[in-house]
Amino acid sequence: MRAARVRAVRWTALASALLVAACRTLPAPSRPAAPAPAAETAAPQHYRIDAAASQVLILVYRDGPMARLGHNHVLSVHDLSGDVTVPGDLAHASFSLQFPVESIAIDEPALRAQQGEDFQATLDAASIAGTRAHMLGEQQLDAAQFPTIRLDCEQLRADGERWVASVRIRVRDHDSTAEVPVTLQARAEALTVSGDFDLTHAQLGLTPYSVALGALRVAQTIHIHYRLLAQRAAGSGAGLQHP
Repeated sequence: MRAARVRAVRWTALASALLVAACRTLPAPSRPAAPAPAAETAAPQHYRIDAAASQVLILVYRDGPMARLGHNHVLSVHDLSGDVTVPGDLAHASFSLQFPVESIAIDEPALRAQQGEDFQATLDAASIAGTRAHMLGEQQLDAAQFPTIRLDCEQLRADGERWVASVRIRVRDHDSTAEVPVTLQARAEALTVSGDFDLTHAQLGLTPYSVALGALRVAQTIHIHYRLLAQRAAGSGAGLQHP
């Protein structure tokens, strides 16, 4: 009888120990995790083109059976203005640029010298003035009726290590779209965008200038080189910073 009581006491003690252990190891009821605070949307950054620190060159080539009698030309855009807007997602960046047709300079000697052997011929003032008059005339850019050329970014997409912008270009009363490669360098206070691309006169709604029934003419394709500096606008907040 005493042995039975001892065994009962032992079992009771063991059961109590197990219950205590179970109470100690049971996890507390879990509570739903608090939702993470939503990330704040970065405010768009605004930049303005610095015309004095920017450069747009348009290279125009001679063509036709009598091309040796003509010259290649370097056109340089002056008085460029515009704005660049960069939201948190760079793919939604946009820009608008414009410049007066009358501000296009032709065959500045220093710029010709930088373009290599295709532009080494020396042109006299009369030849340059004649070329410019044709360019600004009614049959070409018609500066009197259409004084401004405008470019607007419609879309920006990544392409490897660079970006490609779909740009709407208005020349005269004609709109066209070009795919423009963009290399971007960003600092806290400024953006630098640069690239090279080709356009045709036909894309711009123009007919290349020609003489002698086309025996001497301007080539259909022109080449554009650009390097633009845009300074962060006052009050725009912290700018982009890329490595």
